[in-house]
Amino acid sequence: MNEKRKLPDLVRLHRSVQWLLLVVVLLIGGLSGYLGGNWQVLVLQDKVAQLQQQITELYERSEQFDYQQHIAQVELGIERAAATSLQQELLAAQDENFALRRELTFYQKIMSPENEASGVVIDSLELQPSRQANTYHFRLALVQTERQRNLISGTVTIRLRGRQDGTPKEFDLQSLAAIEAKDRQFSMRYFTVQAGTFVVPDGFVAERIDVEVTIKGAGNQPLARSFFWEQLLNAPATEAENNT
Repeated sequence: MNEKRKLPDLVRLHRSVQWLLLVVVLLIGGLSGYLGGNWQVLVLQDKVAQLQQQITELYERSEQFDYQQHIAQVELGIERAAATSLQQELLAAQDENFALRRELTFYQKIMSPENEASGVVIDSLELQPSRQANTYHFRLALVQTERQRNLISGTVTIRLRGRQDGTPKEFDLQSLAAIEAKDRQFSMRYFTVQAGTFVVPDGFVAERIDVEVTIKGAGNQPLARSFFWEQLLNAPATEAENNT
């Protein structure tokens, strides 16, 4: 009889324990979910804070880049203005140089009319020694002096004169410079330049360079001018000469 009464009590106790376990499980699950949710929120907040910091840094870097770009544009504008100014000064200097050359050739024509033919003068001859022994660079310039500058053609001949073993001797300087026959001819308007590099033969003592210009279609004598060797080397700018 007592055993029959205990059986329902055990059943109720078992059910109570089940409900208690269920409540505990639910509480644990709820607490875990709450803690897990809070932890995820904290992680997300930390990421948001990091992203905001990165955005702030990017804004600062962007402002720095904008400032640097502005400075670079200002400096570029200044450099362009300076380059334009220098270019204008260079053009002015070139115009002045050309005007002086034209004035010089004009007076040369008046003082020495034999040095001018068909409005052409032998303007200058420059001579520069090379690093190699007995090797020299030359540059010959012909200039038109007339206001009306038509196309003029002609031929240039350059002779190197001096002594070898005490005996007068001469060489074709253009041959020494390996200038072919077709390159000795010129066709110019305003001016023309002939240049090259030559080697003085061993044992030869140079004294002067004679330049002769023949103008096509001109009835007058060829244009000639002589340049002293030592004066060309010591003072190329002056180009002291002995006209022949």
